Amino acid sequence: MSKTILILFAVSIVIIAGLAYHWTRCTPTICVVPEKALVDEPIAIFISNLAPNAQITLEASCKNKDNDVWKSFATFQADDKGVVHVAKQAPISGSYKGIEPMGLFWSLTPTDKDPSKNTLMAQGTLNPGRVLLSVFSGDKLRAQKVINRGWPDVETKEIRQQGIVGTLCYPKSRKANPGIITIHGAGGVPDIGLTQLLASHGYTVLALAWFGAEGLPKNISLIPLEYFQNAMRWLKKQPQVDGNKIALLGQTRGAELVLLLASLFPGEMDAGIAFSPYHLVFGDYSQEEKSAWTYKNKPVPFMPMLSDQEVLEGIKEGHITLHTGTIEDPILYTQFSLYRMKTISNKIKEIATIPVENIRCPILIVSGNDDKQCLSPVSGKSIMERLDSMDSRIKRKYVNYPNAGNHLLTFPYRSSIDLPFIYASSWTIAGGTPEGNAHAVEQAWQEVLRFLKETLSK
Repeated sequence: MSKTILILFAVSIVIIAGLAYHWTRCTPTICVVPEKALVDEPIAIFISNLAPNAQITLEASCKNKDNDVWKSFATFQADDKGVVHVAKQAPISGSYKGIEPMGLFWSLTPTDKDPSKNTLMAQGTLNPGRVLLSVFSGDKLRAQKVINRGWPDVETKEIRQQGIVGTLCYPKSRKANPGIITIHGAGGVPDIGLTQLLASHGYTVLALAWFGAEGLPKNISLIPLEYFQNAMRWLKKQPQVDGNKIALLGQTRGAELVLLLASLFPGEMDAGIAFSPYHLVFGDYSQEEKSAWTYKNKPVPFMPMLSDQEVLEGIKEGHITLHTGTIEDPILYTQFSLYRMKTISNKIKEIATIPVENIRCPILIVSGNDDKQCLSPVSGKSIMERLDSMDSRIKRKYVNYPNAGNHLLTFPYRSSIDLPFIYASSWTIAGGTPEGNAHAVEQAWQEVLRFLKETLSK
């Protein structure tokens, strides 16, 4: 009997050793579903051919235009079949927590500690369409796969016509589609990737430049609002556009424009989307303090900036935190705006308020509750309250995302960490946590697509 037990024990040892040898020698299989996807589409990642209950670490890496490497990681335990399902499992540890199907993508972080390489500008040049996924057992590299997510195959044309400057994107079908004009913010650069993605959903999209380009004003100062009216009229006449269906989409100063244009030219547009908006008109940020806009050759009334004395008073009273405005110590501009709201007279505030009650089309307002650049949560609430108080009957929706910052008008599944950038000649930040920003961008993108379908398809 004892001899039989010894034999069985020996056989078991051999089998276990053989399995261990097999699992350490086998190459894990990386499976991505779907294999072909656009950059705004989620994917599912499976790792199979692992030892049952084995621990592995997945590392995602991506490069920007300067070849700086950004990375994320997550450690998982395989199930009893030797499979890790990233979309359904929370990592044991990593650059994100909880069950996050695309966590490896939005938690990408720069590996270089040089502050000059840890900026929004560097983040903006990451190529989200090419990510290298590596599988490690301890320190040993077991498998790698390049995950390619593509950009849509749409027509793209540079526009320099009738004073209009921008980029036009539209599906390759000859069908006339609803039109969209995207209006960038104070950064001055249209997001062509976003424009192409919107076009892939069945729209003809004009990424409109309005300052900083050849033939346009150099700065945001005394810009005629008629320029945007002309752009809307030009777009409606294009053969790729159904002229009866046009929407405006903007962020920050672009959102201010969307609301201002919808109130001044209510017959020109059929829908408006304002991300991180202002409910007030602001000036040109210059020392002379001129209006940012003109209408019929007259400056549009605006909310004046705080004087140096008022800033000092705000710091003394604890409303404004003193920052140097360097890349290491960015300014929190929201504090300035909030303090201005406390100190300005109701008369000036009313004069500078955008008359949203004149808007006749549906609007969607989006903000992040941790916006550190502008007072978008206050503005979003004020816009809705003003519409309610004026008995406005337009279709409207306001979404304010928790733990999210200012930069929400983008496509999902890209690095969402909050990094400093230059705004009004000083370094600042947008706010939000990586998780909060990622979730807000993902949900807001779907809100935008639903809103456009509901308002422009009728």
